[in-house]
Amino acid sequence: MKLGTQYFYFEKNKAFILTLSLLLSVFFGFSQDSKPLVIVAFGNSTTAPRKTVKKVYPLRLHEILTNEGIENKVVNSAIPGSHTGYLKDNSRFKIPHGMDRFDTAVLAYHPDWVTINFGINDSWQDGGRNAPSRIPFKEYKRNLSFFINGIKSQGGKVILLTPNPIGRKYKGFHERRLKKYMKAVKRLAKNNSLPLINTWKIFPKYVRMKHEDIDALLLDGIHPNDEGHKIIAEALSKIIMNSSK
Repeated sequence: MKLGTQYFYFEKNKAFILTLSLLLSVFFGFSQDSKPLVIVAFGNSTTAPRKTVKKVYPLRLHEILTNEGIENKVVNSAIPGSHTGYLKDNSRFKIPHGMDRFDTAVLAYHPDWVTINFGINDSWQDGGRNAPSRIPFKEYKRNLSFFINGIKSQGGKVILLTPNPIGRKYKGFHERRLKKYMKAVKRLAKNNSLPLINTWKIFPKYVRMKHEDIDALLLDGIHPNDEGHKIIAEALSKIIMNSSK
């Protein structure tokens, strides 16, 4: 009789322990799954909020992912006028530039994803056709590589964006120099096996379908308008959502 009672209590406790273990595993598993996806958008004025754009692509990305049931936090760490280097490298705009703020504006958030979008300010020639760019080509590539390696070392994923194409009023030497910097981003993406948003491909494709030119996606010949930001956000969301499947 005693043996039967002990057996009964043993089986009862065993069932309780198994049930408790299952509940705990479900609870902790849910807690981990419900942790928000942290995304940092790192760049310049083509990424930063601006009064003439209702929703820039980081905000649109947040909304798309939320609507898809993906809990997320998107930090817009872009500053207008920013290049990839240090203030001392080119001080035309007295702001913390890419290398100045990388630790505090990107790594401090321990992001799951980082979008990197620099190039127009880096390539820009303030002194005319034969003038140097604000950030020399080799430094631009080195700075981007530094960002990529730093994010990877924390376990984060990187999406590179080419600097977007510019409009008719800037055709000529500005566009030719920018194209060189754009190609460097494409090579970095390929060499590092990183996803790439190539706006020199998706913007022209979009405007051709609409029988328009590239300025239809730009506010002022440089900065994307709302439609341009929408295209970028949709492209980014596809990469992130496909990666999580």
